[in-house]
Amino acid sequence: MKIRLAGGVVADGRCAWVPGSPAPVDGSDAPAGAAVALGPAEATDDQVRGAVDELGRLVAAGGVAAAGANVDLGAGFRSARLAGARGDQRDAVLAALRVLGVEDAHRLGDRAGFLVALFGPAVTRRVGAAAARAIGEGRWAALHLAVAASDTLGPEQVEQVLALRAPEGADLTPDGPPSALAHHLRQVLEPVPRPRRLELVLDLWAQVLEHHAGLARRERRLATQSRRDRIGDLRLRRRHDDDEVILGWLRAYEGREPSLADAARWVPPDGYWSQALAGLLQDALATTALLRTAVAVADHGLEDGLARSAALIRAADAETAWVATRSSRPVPGLTGLPSHPIAYVRDIHRKLTSGTPHDAKFAAYIRQRLACARDYARVVMETAAALLYAYPGAPEHVRRNWGRSDLRKWRAGAGYGPARPPAGWEGIPPWTVPLLGQEEPLSRRLAASPDAAPAEVEMVGDLLWYADLIDALAELYGNDVAGVTRGTGAPWFDHDPPPPDEPLTPRLDSITLAVSGAAQLVALGGTPPKGVRTWRGLTEGLLAGTAIAEALTGEFPVPAPLAALDGAEVPGVGVRFRVARGARTLAEWSDYMGNCIAGPYYLEEARAGRSCLAGLYDEEGTLLLNVELIPRRPVGRGWRVGEIAARFNDTPDPVLERRIWDWVDTIPGPTADDASAAAEPAPPDEAPPVRPARRHSASRLTAEAGPALDALARRAWKDEAGEEVLGTFARLAGTPPEAALTRLRRLGAARFADACRRALDTGAVDLDQLWAAGGIRPLTTAVEALDPAVRDRFEALSLLLDGSPLPKSLRKLVKLPAVADAYALDLAARGTRRAIGELANRDDPVVARAIAGRPSEPLLCALTVMVTCRAPAIELAPVAPPRTVAVPGHPATSLEDESGPWQRAFPLAREMGADTTRLWDAIAEHGLRLPASWLGTGGWPALWSRAHRHRPA
Repeated sequence: MKIRLAGGVVADGRCAWVPGSPAPVDGSDAPAGAAVALGPAEATDDQVRGAVDELGRLVAAGGVAAAGANVDLGAGFRSARLAGARGDQRDAVLAALRVLGVEDAHRLGDRAGFLVALFGPAVTRRVGAAAARAIGEGRWAALHLAVAASDTLGPEQVEQVLALRAPEGADLTPDGPPSALAHHLRQVLEPVPRPRRLELVLDLWAQVLEHHAGLARRERRLATQSRRDRIGDLRLRRRHDDDEVILGWLRAYEGREPSLADAARWVPPDGYWSQALAGLLQDALATTALLRTAVAVADHGLEDGLARSAALIRAADAETAWVATRSSRPVPGLTGLPSHPIAYVRDIHRKLTSGTPHDAKFAAYIRQRLACARDYARVVMETAAALLYAYPGAPEHVRRNWGRSDLRKWRAGAGYGPARPPAGWEGIPPWTVPLLGQEEPLSRRLAASPDAAPAEVEMVGDLLWYADLIDALAELYGNDVAGVTRGTGAPWFDHDPPPPDEPLTPRLDSITLAVSGAAQLVALGGTPPKGVRTWRGLTEGLLAGTAIAEALTGEFPVPAPLAALDGAEVPGVGVRFRVARGARTLAEWSDYMGNCIAGPYYLEEARAGRSCLAGLYDEEGTLLLNVELIPRRPVGRGWRVGEIAARFNDTPDPVLERRIWDWVDTIPGPTADDASAAAEPAPPDEAPPVRPARRHSASRLTAEAGPALDALARRAWKDEAGEEVLGTFARLAGTPPEAALTRLRRLGAARFADACRRALDTGAVDLDQLWAAGGIRPLTTAVEALDPAVRDRFEALSLLLDGSPLPKSLRKLVKLPAVADAYALDLAARGTRRAIGELANRDDPVVARAIAGRPSEPLLCALTVMVTCRAPAIELAPVAPPRTVAVPGHPATSLEDESGPWQRAFPLAREMGADTTRLWDAIAEHGLRLPASWLGTGGWPALWSRAHRHRPA
């Protein structure tokens, strides 16, 4: 039997088996590029089964690409891929090496052979040794880049790339195979002299590392802040305190309890306004101290961060007034947070100077008081706008007196930030002029007194302290300084300004994105500048070319039916349709989506009117999809979808895609004028571009399994997806029921967990409702009800049930109406279970409160097994001692009872991210454990008793 394999190889005299098929395949009855186990025709059933199982493990760990690396599967079998696979041999070998490592690399065959596959025939022993070190140390990003760059760099240069290192956890090449990166590198680097290519590659690595470091710094600093937004709580608390202050002044003025009429006639005296302005300054300085301390703790650790901030905390504490004590007094019905941040500054200063041991309790005390610095900053900024701008009711002489006071004590401890030196501070004219009167800005006063220290010249009215506050908030967000937004009103500065709008500028999120973006500039006519030595210089030179400027100019003809729909909402899916009217829009889309929609082909087609390019945005204004619409022939028959893709050319949500196709079918075709404009022939010396035909998966699975599965899914939906279930998901998504599943489908794991947390925290749903909704699986019911012979024939159906990426044949299947709805509900249910597991794993208070109350028995068992297996870094309490399978409580249970609640909880725990194969090792080492926050009075026995009595409905 002759079998055509990837790369043009023909296997003669051997047979190929694919998972799930007992008989050999000849290539015509298996998908293009499928992974196969290639072996002798006389192999026994056991040998075939063992080889296919090993192939499955290889593909599960390294993806289908790894099968193309000719990996030894045992018993004379080797892995391969059928003809039609994308990529080349280097993709396969690198994917397989990630699975095999140095220890099992011999399964790839001769070492020289797979090194040639990776680096080409010019590979040297030194490159091989450097590659082995990179593999052994797990430096896959460096290996990925070196493999791709070997087409354009010499062996000595490749060695230097292989020596590159990245911080642990930073993956600089997460997207795309090395062959695609190699193609783009050739486009970008071939015009550059060979000696300079390495400099550009190394500088690119450094630029991407710096970008990742900035993102990590931002995430690390923001992690010091509470995940819960306390702005609303703080506003209410401060309003209550402000009311009490006003009532105090009124009582003192009237000498009795004031009436409503008294309050209406009352005119605040100078003392009231002086006190309010002094309180604003005190709040700003205290918040600045909290913000800078939080940043120092995030960057340097608790001990070093506090040591670096001690003088700052001391300076802020020196501003303490009577309000510090009063703002900490509890008020029934309001938040326990102090209304003014100075109370937390005082707490930290006292703790630092009290000699208290710096133990876990000390750390928790400090972190709790730093966690609200961001919320205080936003509230203080609102207060500043109100006092200084929105309703400046303070008499002019009060404001001037306050503005002329100094900040010497504060500056002695806090100093000045390097990002905004006083010598360059011009003030905020709409605010500073009323405060300073005829005084010059601080920068000019310092220039006139060059020998004076800034603190001797600075006044409160300069408002540099206000800019310092927003700069400190900007640092918390990972920025060096707040951006200026002059002319836009309060707060005048943006603590987290968006990145500059630079269409087509290559993104530094990864090596792959950066190089693909530069390759697109080359494709548009950009030319690398001479003598360039840095990646930034290269991209700036490519962008500066006139060809790029021309590519970003001009408008596209938009037919009247599509122009009328620009900005319209696609019915039933919650997305808006936006038409691209010019090349600059495509450049912006390409920059965000990581695709080639701004490339020459799409530009030419859109300019000629032969296609219309559009974007689909969600309710929050996020671009979800790009779509190319092509007029049907003959003219007037409407439109068809040429291409539709999500970010990074990923497959769109099948439910959303199906509904967009249906909606496009309803759009009227172009008018006669539109059609004549689009019918202009291509220039005679230029052949019209040939579009590659869309490849569709074989429809055998849909034809044979589709009708039965669609009917079973419809029945399962009717039986399981009741109003209560859909209502739960609607409250979770914050949408009407008909849009909820689509909305949840678009959420990543982190946003899904946040949605669950918000719903639980606000009381929109309770944990029992979420848990029950997570068990509704109409598509699972439908697949399990299929004829067993059909399930055996199409093993790919199992991919519908575990959230795996779907092959084309299944993507076609899930477009069937009833299957699409059931599939969306299954995904939402699995996402809900995963989210509950993540919240429990990080000991989120919303889950702790629900569990400490009255949890159901299955939920408590599943979560306890999950936490025991995952062993998160939170405070855990033992339920049963190590090496014990008997679980105490009434009724007593055993972990080994196959019909008991614990064994039934194992698959539920796996749904929440637990590796239950680790359970017995965890039991042996630590015993059965759960978060200590779940235990209230009576401990585990009381919790277990409540759960046992609480049977789910």
